[in-house]
Parts: sequence; C-alpha cells; structure tokens
Amino acid sequence: MQIATVFSRFWRDRLNWELSDSEVALFFAILAEINRTRGENNNLLESKISIGTPKLELLAGMSRAEVYRARNRLKQYGLIDFVSGKGKKKYATYFLGDEFKKVSHIDIESETVNKVSQYETENVTVSETVSVTLPETVSETRYKNIEYREENKENKREYIVPQQVEGPPQTPYQKIIELYHTYCPSLPKVRVLNETRKKYIRARWKEHPDLKFWENYFKSVEESDFLTGRANYGNRNPFIADLEWLMRPNNFAKVIEGKYKNRGYVGTIDEEIKSLLGR
Repeated sequence: MQIATVFSRFWRDRLNWELSDSEVALFFAILAEINRTRGENNNLLESKISIGTPKLELLAGMSRAEVYRARNRLKQYGLIDFVSGKGKKKYATYFLGDEFKKVSHIDIESETVNKVSQYETENVTVSETVSVTLPETVSETRYKNIEYREENKENKREYIVPQQVEGPPQTPYQKIIELYHTYCPSLPKVRVLNETRKKYIRARWKEHPDLKFWENYFKSVEESDFLTGRANYGNRNPFIADLEWLMRPNNFAKVIEGKYKNRGYVGTIDEEIKSLLGR
C-alpha cells in the first residue's frame, strides 16, 4: 500500500472517526515518519518506525500526555498500532493499523491511479502533498492547542472568586492624631510620626477600629488631672502623657480601665504613679 491510498482512505473517513485536531496531527506525524522509512515496493503496511515520545511531541506540537492520549485513540480506531518500548532508549515501534488492511486490492489500484493522475494534473507529487499537508496540519493544531489552553485559563480566571476577608479598615494615622490634638490640648503635640508610633497606633486601631471610640478615649485622657500634669503632688514634677505613651499596650489598658481617673481628693500616692512622678 502506497501513501496515496493511506492518505485518501484517512482523509475520506476521518469525520466518521470523529478525530480531534491533536489526533489528526499525531497521525500525520507518524505517517510521515513511516513513509520516510518505508519498506520494499513502497508498501507502508510493511513499514515500521521506532521513535521516542519527545520527538513526537516536537513533530505534532503536543505535550507528552496529549501524545499518549492521542496514540491510544488512534490505536482504538485501528489507524495505527504500536509496541511500547522497554528500557532506556528503546523507543516504541509504530506501524499502520488494521483499518488500512481492510482496503481491497482493487481499491488500492484504483485510488492509486486516480490520485497519481490528479496530482500529475496539478503538477504536485504525492510526497509533496504529504509534506505540505503535514506541516500545515501540525502548525494549525499547535496554534489551536495554544488557543484552547489560553481560553481555558481565561475561563478559569472568570470563575475564580476572590475570597473576601473582612478586617479593620486601613489605619487612619492622621485622623487619630487630629482627634488627639483636638481633645487633648493639654498634652504635647505630635511633631513626628515615626515607625514606632505607627506600630502602636496600628495595633490599637486593630483592637478598636472606630473613630468614635478614639474621640471618647482622648476626652477621658484630657479629663485626667494626672495624665495632663494638673495634679498637685507637692514638690514632685508633674507627669504629662503623650500620644506614644497613650498608645503603648500596658498604658492603654490602664487608661481605659480608669486607672488614672480623678479621685476627687489627694490621698496616698500608689507606687505606679509615684514612679511616673519621679521621672
């Protein structure tokens, strides 16, 4: 059987087999290699080719998994057959399948004469036809595979819904400083917003992400005679808090717990306040 008959038979019935583009491309790649090393009398049914999967990937423009799937399907349809290689550098052997052995002797002669006559009329030889068809088919399949993969990527992106993670809004550093300046006029102004202060403000904001809370917090600080330096403890230097001190975790906890609220009278000074006054 010559290649004209194989080509004619395949092209005539390819739609009946419902072959995919990748399967068509792989068939032509294998057929071209078999034709290149054909046996006596140009009988392709007697020709075999040993070829590695990497070369088939290159010839057909397919991945290894696609080659494996396509060659199994071609074998199921009887278009090719193969014997898997065993061991390193022992490649699989491919040859035409039983589907082409069903072609009668009369069909072979008739199709061969018709094809040769047709190709001679068009000044195109059979070998030239296959050499042109194969690269075009492989090229088209390669681009279609690329477009298919890109389309799948786009479809996957469309169905990916970003996980919405709720959390505190972005830390409003300047707004908190403005509230501090507005409601704590007795305390030192903030001149520098360094990373240490940002860290404390950011941590407290995560705990209380509400500007109304901070308004009330700074109001309570201004009401404290001790934190604003208005308390009279004799000859001791008054203590005056600042924003960084108010934002430190331990100090913050004591302020909101009422540790520094006015007691209404001057009594015994506790040890903590005494340590602050002694600075």
